[in-house]
Parts: sequence; structure tokens; C-alpha cells
Amino acid sequence: MAALFGGVEGGGTHSTVVVVSGDGRILAETEGPCTNHWLIGSEQCLLRIERMVSEAKSKAGADPRVPLLSLGLSLSGGDQEDAIRKLLEELHRRFPHLSRSFSITTDAVGAMATATDSGGIVLISGTGSNCKLINPDGSETGCGGWGHMMGDEGSAFWIAHRALKVLFDSMDNLEEPPHDVGYVREAMLDYFQIQDRMGLLPHLYRSFHKAKFAGFCQRLAEGAQAGDPLCCHLFHKAGEVLARHVAAVLPKVHTSLFQGELGLPIICVGSVWKSWDRMQEGFIQVLTQARGGAAGRGFSRFSLLKLKRSSALGGARLGARSIGAALPLDCASNVDVFYSHSFQ
Repeated sequence: MAALFGGVEGGGTHSTVVVVSGDGRILAETEGPCTNHWLIGSEQCLLRIERMVSEAKSKAGADPRVPLLSLGLSLSGGDQEDAIRKLLEELHRRFPHLSRSFSITTDAVGAMATATDSGGIVLISGTGSNCKLINPDGSETGCGGWGHMMGDEGSAFWIAHRALKVLFDSMDNLEEPPHDVGYVREAMLDYFQIQDRMGLLPHLYRSFHKAKFAGFCQRLAEGAQAGDPLCCHLFHKAGEVLARHVAAVLPKVHTSLFQGELGLPIICVGSVWKSWDRMQEGFIQVLTQARGGAAGRGFSRFSLLKLKRSSALGGARLGARSIGAALPLDCASNVDVFYSHSFQ
């Protein structure tokens, strides 16, 4: 069997594994559940990775007992050094049959490695949110990525939480809602299969699952598409706060990233971007204001790109690089530009 490399995209809701040949071809791909170790614990994270990688090896026609040359893991929650060191130790100790070498990076870095060698910004808005600037020299600056207790602004979880908070505050007569809450109330009852808002308490506490809670955002996206004013308002706010993440890293952007044909490239990862048309106005308003400051000098254009391939491919590329191998990927074919904007 020829040399094989593996990559993992580990998200807060679902995960993907690829097995790649030495010439960059994807030989097999498998999908599975959340592998964010902060959400499910290290033990479940490791077991799920082992199961998915073994399945992908079998699909590629390889013996699951024969290790890959490298396995690069691109994980949400993958940037706390001590936790990552422990995960790597356990992978080497318990699952040597998976790979000869393991490396772990964040989901943002894996997405960038899938999309380009030239650097840019990765802006994640899925179950959670994160923003990472990677300059052409490899230097990194981040904003967000702290999870739902301390951040996740602009994510599916954040949008769902804000919607329900507006509803609860309105029903308590604590705050006047910006728009009628009727749609959100009916959507809540239907999605969580409850009779009244007291029924939501188990979903918030005893039976809380972040991915399940964040999944309510899909109902809000449907409401926004149908023109419900409160849902539209929530996605407008999400656009604003996601743009504020970009504004936060603008002072560290290398000038060369402003000068390409696309302007500043922003790689958009996560299902919330499917509602871009409802976030667009707020997003552009904030970046127009940011451009007026000192950090915005030279910032005249940006483009939003979406991945056509899983960032597991970038994980595989980084894993190969960690052992001195180079996977020949056509990065340009891995992305689509879905929006470009030039400032007046």
C-alpha cells in the first residue's frame, strides 16, 4: 500500500476524517459526531477519533491495523497547549495503530491550510465562533473562540440564546422586545417539543447539549428567510458582531493581504454563513466604520470565501508537513468566492 496520510476536522456538532494519498488525492472520507474535547471530554473525543479514522482507512482499502504516516487533527478547542499535549500523549499511547505521527491544531488553522498558502482571516460561525488572522509570515492573531460561557458571539448558539432571551425577557415584562416575539415562541415550542417555556429548563440545565441548543438557529434562519422581523434583527446583529471580530484583528494584518486581487481574504466556515444575505448589511456597516480608523489604512476591499472541501484536508496537509512531507494540494480548487466588496 502506498504512503497514506490522514486528516481530521473536529467540530462542535459534527466531524470529518479524510485519508489522502501522497499525491494529494482523497481516497476516503467519513463523518461522525462532535469531537470538541471541551464539550464531550477527552475520553469520548479520543474514542470517536479512533473509530472514524479506522473506518476511513478501511474505506480507502487500507488495513486499519497499519498506521498512517501522519494524522493531522484540526479541532475546535484545539489551542490550549496543556490539553493538546495530553491528547497527543494518549493518542500515541493508546492508538499507535492509527498513525506513526500525530499533530493537533485549531479548526481555524486547518481551514486556512485547506484554502491558501498566502494567509488571510478565518472567521468561523457554526455551533460556536472564532476568528483567526494568519499572516503570510505565519504569525497569528485571534479574537474569540472562548466557548459559549465567555463568547461564541455571532454563532448559532449565540443567535439561539439571544432569541430565547428576548422571548423570556418579553414574557417577564423585563425588557421591551425590538420586534414581535410570536414566531420565536412558536418555533421554540415546536423545536424543543415542549408545551410552555418551563419545558425548556431541562434543555438549559439537566439535559443541556450545546449542539442541540445551537440547532434552534436553523428555525430562526427559516424565520429570517420568511421575513420575520425579530429573526432578521438577530441575524443583522450577528453580522455586526462577526465583523467586529475582523475589526479586532485588523491592526495586525500584514499590508500584503490587502493588496491581492480579492482584497483581504476572509474564509468563512460554519453553517451560519448560509444566512449571509441577512447578515450582510450589519457586517458591511461595521467594517466600513473600522476602515475609517488607523488600523483600516490600506483596507479597500475584502472577499468572503467558503470551503468546498472539509478542513480535514488542511489537517492532513499540516500533519504531513510535521514529518517533513508535502501534500500537493490545489488550494484554489478548494474554495469559492461568494461575496466581494469594495469600499467607496
